[in-house]
Amino acid sequence: MLDENGFQKKSYADLVSDMQDKAKQLWGEDVNVSEKSFLGILIILFAWFLSIAWELAESVYNAGFVTKSEGVQLDRLSTLMGTSRIPAASSYATLSINGQPNYVVEEGTVFATESGIQFETIAELTLDAEGKGTVDAVSVDTGVDTNVAAGSITVQANPDSNITSVTNPEAATGGRDQETDVEFRQRLVAGSSSTGNATFPSIVAKLLETSGVRSANVITNSTMETDSAGNPPKSVHAYVLGGTAADVADTLLNSVAAGIETVGSQSVDVTDDSGTVHTIKFDFASEVDIAVQVSVSTNPTYEIDGDDQIKQNIVDYTSGLKMGEDVIYSRLFSCAYAVVGIDDVTITVGRSNDEELGTTNVVIGPNEVAQIKSSDIEVIHA
Repeated sequence: MLDENGFQKKSYADLVSDMQDKAKQLWGEDVNVSEKSFLGILIILFAWFLSIAWELAESVYNAGFVTKSEGVQLDRLSTLMGTSRIPAASSYATLSINGQPNYVVEEGTVFATESGIQFETIAELTLDAEGKGTVDAVSVDTGVDTNVAAGSITVQANPDSNITSVTNPEAATGGRDQETDVEFRQRLVAGSSSTGNATFPSIVAKLLETSGVRSANVITNSTMETDSAGNPPKSVHAYVLGGTAADVADTLLNSVAAGIETVGSQSVDVTDDSGTVHTIKFDFASEVDIAVQVSVSTNPTYEIDGDDQIKQNIVDYTSGLKMGEDVIYSRLFSCAYAVVGIDDVTITVGRSNDEELGTTNVVIGPNEVAQIKSSDIEVIHA
């Protein structure tokens, strides 16, 4: 039903009840509509198929709203707002290569980690007289898993006797998974803020639109005194997760007001359209790996992929958390109880490096982002 309060979907139980009432109205109160009677069975069958139609009608109605649409409907709705879903991106790394002096390492040479994540050089490199050189490389695959740790790219995909060793002195950055519905929806809701410049919401919104950036936070000090975090007067301190330093610095140059100092340990020189060089500073945020253990008691209606549903619900919840936002312990229960067939749930949660998981919120710092993978969620059947 569609009225001034919006769309009200009839559930399967509502349809069964309405059809039973109608049958009694037409044929008398003593008509047999029990689930074992012919008429009762017929009502149940029709109600089940009609409930599917009601669900479809609700989905069509919700597809017109940013806060309720999902999947391709959300993608199509976003075009009206002048934006689109951020696709999965590759990560970038700088490789340090040792080998024969003056040897030329061809562009497109592939190196990898022990786990098989491959990186391809994006320029030709000629080793110096000592047989050393550095070259940029991009991951062959996309996704957050390509943000490998420093010192992990050590394998030659195609062994070459002229190359003796390879490594990445710093961690690979910039890799990200495709923006989820939760992340995309949050960005669209805040999208109107990105039409301006120099305000806190607009700076955060534009950082989130930067290639590879998965989360962002900005601390502003508008006073004439140094704040408690050590940020100088009239300054902006940006924290970002993902992206490259050059891309982030370029975004800050075009979104922070002139005359405002940028703060951070990362320092990048950016040249504007007039040829003037600006030193932009910011900090990369740190990921906090979260681990969850879920103990469930189930009944026969629990579906065969119930464990995967629980894990995906928890991943969806944490992927929607903003930088500096705590992992709320009580909200994890709704992720589990949303799955059909669960009678009871016990949950423990904590940082992956904690010796023991607990039953309290996981506190996240202003320059941290909670992250969780399905492999870090354990579902136990009691």
